[in-house]
Amino acid sequence: MKKISLLFTMLLFCGIAFSQEEENKESKPKGKRILPFRIGAKVGIPNGFGGNIEYVTPLLNSRIAVFGDYSGFSAEIDDADTKLQYYEFGTNIYLFGNKGRGLYGALSYGKLNLDAAYNDYEFDTDGGVVTADAKGDYEVSTFNVKAGLKMGRRFYFRTELGYGFGSVPQEFVITGNANGMTQSETVEIPEIPGMSENGYVMFNIGFGIGF
Repeated sequence: MKKISLLFTMLLFCGIAFSQEEENKESKPKGKRILPFRIGAKVGIPNGFGGNIEYVTPLLNSRIAVFGDYSGFSAEIDDADTKLQYYEFGTNIYLFGNKGRGLYGALSYGKLNLDAAYNDYEFDTDGGVVTADAKGDYEVSTFNVKAGLKMGRRFYFRTELGYGFGSVPQEFVITGNANGMTQSETVEIPEIPGMSENGYVMFNIGFGIGF
C-alpha cells in the first residue's frame, strides 16, 4: 500500500509539471482546442484489464466529463470455468482550472460480477462425498470516490486511486444438484489486502487517444 501511495504521489508531481507546460503552450496565439472524446484502456484493481470511454461536456467551461468502463474475461480457475465482469460509470471533475486534463476527482458506481461453473464438484454430506455439476455467484456493488491524473492531449496517460464503498460479501456459496438433491457449500473469501466487508481500495493506470 505504501508503494502504491508513493507511486501515485510521484505521478501527481509529474502531472502537475506536465499540465503546467501544456498550459504555457496553449497560452500562445496558436492554442490547441480540447479533444472531448477519449477511448482507452485501464489495468488495475478491481477492474483487471478493460476498456474506457470518456466525454468532456461543455459544463463548467469543459471541466465536467462523463465516463464508462468495462472489463471482462473468462478463464479456468481452481477447476472452474470462471467469468468475471466489471462495470463502472460516473463523472470526472477536472480541478484547478484544467479543461479536460490534469488533476480530477471522480464519483462513480461500480459493479463486479463473478460466475464460476464446476464439473464434478465434491460435496461432503452425511452419506459421504458426492459429486455434482455446481455453480457459484459473487456480486459486489460500490459507490466509488477517486482522485485521478490525466496527462497528454491526443495521446494520453492516466492514473487513479480511490475507494469503493459498499457491502462486500465475505463468503462464496457453491450450489449443485446431486442424486436429485440440492447441495451447497459455503467458502470463505481469502483475505485480500485493501479489501474489507465495507469496501475496497481501487487503483489503476491507463492510456488512450483523444479526438
